[in-house]
Amino acid sequence: MRVLTDLWVDTQAWLFETFVSPLLFQFGLMAWYEPGYSAVEFVMLGVVQIAIIAIGMRFFERRWPLEKSGPDDRLIRVDQIYTVLNKLGVVPLAIFILTYPLVQHIELLVRSWGVAPPRLERILPGLGDNALASFLVYFFLYDFAAYWLHRAQHRFGWWWALHSLHHSQRRMTVWTDDRNHVLDDLLITLALVLFSQLVGVQPGEYVMILMIGRLVESWSHANVDMSFGRLGERLLVGPRFHRLHHALSTPEERHIQDHNFAPVFPIWDILFGTAIYDNKHRPTGVDDAAVDRDNGRGWIAQQVTVLGRLTRALLPGVRRSSMQPGLRPPAE
Repeated sequence: MRVLTDLWVDTQAWLFETFVSPLLFQFGLMAWYEPGYSAVEFVMLGVVQIAIIAIGMRFFERRWPLEKSGPDDRLIRVDQIYTVLNKLGVVPLAIFILTYPLVQHIELLVRSWGVAPPRLERILPGLGDNALASFLVYFFLYDFAAYWLHRAQHRFGWWWALHSLHHSQRRMTVWTDDRNHVLDDLLITLALVLFSQLVGVQPGEYVMILMIGRLVESWSHANVDMSFGRLGERLLVGPRFHRLHHALSTPEERHIQDHNFAPVFPIWDILFGTAIYDNKHRPTGVDDAAVDRDNGRGWIAQQVTVLGRLTRALLPGVRRSSMQPGLRPPAE
């Protein structure tokens, strides 16, 4: 284990000194030295995640697929682009660069008031003595915040205009988790970063929470005919549980996507009455022709089209008078 740890650290240092540090020096960005070093590790973790998805999770999709391969497999390719851009850090790093100065400014402002960033260890004595317990508590809090943010994505018309891109996929696979508009990712990331700082999550903990959480979310989108069992499905979000959230709405189940919001732990859906458990197979997608056309577009076209939907959603009178049903938040 020590050998692997040393190899990881040495690789990170070599990549940073060889590629990143010279660029920072060349463009006078040495103030970003520490964030740049952390960014290299983020990219390395992204490579590991892609390998786990492409080799491990895809094995299960090929071996036990819920939906057989068909002509719509081309719809999956754009999701693979989303995954590579996000997991390798192209999109997250851009978001990080945009949010980092704001987070630093807020922290300095709070400290100037004589208030130190809070730590749960101050509220729960002894928690700091157990690294695993501390990590799990922060993980649950992070997921709790993500649950409510996800509900907000479905509740507000303008946010649903962005989030509908994620739900438009008719061929949901392990690659679908990262199918999000850049602005949607920006809003979610900013909110979660600020929340994590507020409760005292440390950078190292945040990176691990992000990595494990994203792997669970990738798996929950998998095209597999598998279940964690009656108990397991209530402990961890799996493909069967989350596929119900992506199910195509019908006249009989108009608000089916208004359930199973939790990213990692179903306990939040159970506690707040949004959990449903059903073994019936349903197709995925959005019951709106304009949104469904996302499936025929590439990455850039999807990003531009969704901005148009957002603009229309924000115009006075549009949200109630002329939006397509699929562009409204499912719960009115």
